[in-house]
Amino acid sequence: MEENELIKSCLDGNKQSLEKLISSIQGLVFNLSLRFLWNRLDAEDATQEILIKIITNLSKYDGRSKFSTWAYRVATNYLINLKQTALEKTFTSFDIFSADLESTKELKSYDLPDKDLLEKEMKTGCTLAMLQCLDRNLRIAFILGSILKIKSNIASSITGTTPENFRKRLELSRKLIGGFLNSHCGIYNPHNSCRCNKRINSAISCGRIKPANLYFADKIEVYNNEMEELNSLTGIYQNHGNFKSETNFIEQLTELIRTKKIINYN
Repeated sequence: MEENELIKSCLDGNKQSLEKLISSIQGLVFNLSLRFLWNRLDAEDATQEILIKIITNLSKYDGRSKFSTWAYRVATNYLINLKQTALEKTFTSFDIFSADLESTKELKSYDLPDKDLLEKEMKTGCTLAMLQCLDRNLRIAFILGSILKIKSNIASSITGTTPENFRKRLELSRKLIGGFLNSHCGIYNPHNSCRCNKRINSAISCGRIKPANLYFADKIEVYNNEMEELNSLTGIYQNHGNFKSETNFIEQLTELIRTKKIINYN
């Protein structure tokens, strides 16, 4: 079924079509939300709210862009206007993030059997947390342009700005993130002393990593190790892979519709 036919079927009240439509976009909405918010629970809550907005405003989709582009626009608008998160209140600048890294004085290698998994967790969590130091417009520009590789003419439509302004935001976000990585990250710049493996013990002790309940490393849908480029800004972030949610959004939303807790989408 073509995209426009699928949407028309949804608007006609076909629940199977609705499930198919939700299934086609829930991954992209969740991945955008997780990268933007860092916290998995916050991202799952945001994803449900965004999907509800998409469903209840489905009749406003005019077909002039791809449906995924329109969905990204709805998601971006929601995330940009979300109330400030706890992590944003903590890491308000790169200087504060740097001080947090330097506050850990005793760095000891972690050598237990799950070291590769926890090192991946450490790296992913740390590099995503860095994004919280960017203001929201720069953060969404970096995610769309550098991680998701969306072209500036489309990304500018998603963010409600001009292609030129989007490119300026993307350039500044890349400069800020790249500068921080170059000054601190041992993956990005081997001359730096910071290594993910040596931070695992302290992260476990302070509760930032919970081996029995990981946020990132054991919940990756697609992971291509060949994408790793140690001195590449894009390589580091794309190497995270695609994150999967443990929440069944289709089940949640169809139940909300069934019980009429959200406005009927037709």
